[in-house]
Amino acid sequence: MRDACFLPFSWYLSNVLFSSNEIDWQFPGMENQKQVAVCMDVGGTSLKSGILTAEGSLVPGSHHDDPVDSHGSAEGIIRAFASSLRGSLDAASAARCAVAGVCIAICGPFDYARGISLMRGVGKYEALYGVNVKERLQGMLPVPDGTPLLFDIDSSCFARGEVWFGAGAPFDRVIVFTVGSGLGSAFAVNRRIVLEGPGVPWLGWIAGQPHRNGILNDAISRDALIRRYHELGGRTPDVEAVARRARAGDERAQRVFEEMGAELGSFLAGHNVKEFGAECLVFGGRICRSFDLFAGPLREALRQTACVRAVLAAADIEASALRGAAQYVFDSGKGDAHAPV
Repeated sequence: MRDACFLPFSWYLSNVLFSSNEIDWQFPGMENQKQVAVCMDVGGTSLKSGILTAEGSLVPGSHHDDPVDSHGSAEGIIRAFASSLRGSLDAASAARCAVAGVCIAICGPFDYARGISLMRGVGKYEALYGVNVKERLQGMLPVPDGTPLLFDIDSSCFARGEVWFGAGAPFDRVIVFTVGSGLGSAFAVNRRIVLEGPGVPWLGWIAGQPHRNGILNDAISRDALIRRYHELGGRTPDVEAVARRARAGDERAQRVFEEMGAELGSFLAGHNVKEFGAECLVFGGRICRSFDLFAGPLREALRQTACVRAVLAAADIEASALRGAAQYVFDSGKGDAHAPV
């Protein structure tokens, strides 16, 4: 038999054996797993969707990316959401999976309990402002009545995935960051997301705290890194290009990453990390594909913070948000803080 990891999803659909009364999984690594979660991670240009088990495993072949125009009409965005989710739901139905629930990881502002978008002035999904996304989707998705349709903060989902199944799993008190177009963060205690407590800012959002003449998000982001590179005489609109140049020996490119690591580390050491008692800091997001370029100065700035035992790159930048969303479904939110807005 071919290696199970490389079998197409169609093989799993056609080779699963069922009894007349209950699902009897028969493909490798999925024995006796009768329920799955269908999850979607909403990004600015793409929608990542997949089918996941309670153990955080993606059903082989179910992970897919679909394009979305976050500057389009509300109707077009909702259709894109529904289409991406239907692809996974149809596959789950064909495999006779019992869908325990659907969870969507999405940025805020958002009324997560009611499923209403409050996004305005964030540069994406503006057309969804005031739209009850939950109600619209419920009428478009092929799921039985009563199937939970949940929404959660995208950074919380990513953090949950990392503390349950990724780099933060061995630690009790963890802060997980996503560094990309902005700086996202979430705090976890014993694998549960917390939104308040010592060292925890509003909704766990470190980037909104005062820094220099603005907030931390102004200094630690894609735009800030590109702007600094231009100040030093470099020219490119692309972080990936700056990273390539840094690895090729461009001192200006190396400097912007090192400065970013040192600045973020110094801020964290003086603000949230010690008060929260963080044992581990985990870094994900697009810029953290270049974690090696700023990890040294970041760790050095945190070296005197005694509680910190590890500063790590995320185990899975691509799928941790989906795993965290699935965990939210299976856990039914018990013990996890869930932001109302």
